[in-house]
Amino acid sequence: MLFVGPHVSIAKDISLAPVRAHELGATGFGLFTKNQRVWNAPPLSESSIVSFRQNMKEYGYTEKAILPHAGYLINPASPDKDLWDKSLSLFLDEASRTVSLSLNTINIHPGAYKEGLREDGIRRASLMMDEVLRSTPGIRIAIENTAGAGTILGSTFEELDALLEAAAEKDRIGFTLDTAHLFGSGYDIASDPDNVLDSFFSRFGKEKLYGMHLNDSKVPLASHKDRHESLGKGLIGKDAFMAIVSRPEVQGIPLVLETIDESLWKDEVEMLLTAQTDTRG
Repeated sequence: MLFVGPHVSIAKDISLAPVRAHELGATGFGLFTKNQRVWNAPPLSESSIVSFRQNMKEYGYTEKAILPHAGYLINPASPDKDLWDKSLSLFLDEASRTVSLSLNTINIHPGAYKEGLREDGIRRASLMMDEVLRSTPGIRIAIENTAGAGTILGSTFEELDALLEAAAEKDRIGFTLDTAHLFGSGYDIASDPDNVLDSFFSRFGKEKLYGMHLNDSKVPLASHKDRHESLGKGLIGKDAFMAIVSRPEVQGIPLVLETIDESLWKDEVEMLLTAQTDTRG
């Protein structure tokens, strides 16, 4: 089954996320488990957790269709010990929130190493992931690829591989491929999406693709910038997304829209679900 939907708001209460996704015709969705731009947030209430689970069940969503996203303040590669420790505490909290919602995967940016050697940043990022996995039974981590600006890690398949190889808990680490980030980092997902995906699968296998972020791009190939656009309105183009959702490897994993115009989300979901049906005949 194709699990596709937007990254929905948790405003007012996190339990409303499945309701909002359902209203858009989504078969899956993404969400934050707290405000993504603050260090501290009150714990999820038991009533919110129960209501979230009830709404998931009512609208037919399972954990396979949902991809929670860790907050933006977390920097697993940071050379600053205080910031690294704060990032670890926040990552642990968000992983715990994810499990409390009966979800099993959390998406994380690998972070920026800021100074010194890239290899040291990779080591620090992998160490943090190991700490989270050891402390949080039942969770998996999906490392999101990046566009590769500055000292940000994760812009190439080789670097994603290095992050995985440096970790001890390899069995519970996989990846989220963001199409806009692939394009920005130099992978021509627009002209030849099959070749890009085949390159990923030949290195990692299909079991390591935990999810995708389907975003068009405002900026050119290999720009090393991250500027999302609505599907078909950017430089990647509609045909590439049609090709992606036709791949058997993306069945059964969350395909999350982080596109910029919320008024188009319902149409984008319908387009992708229709494309899958048309491709299958």
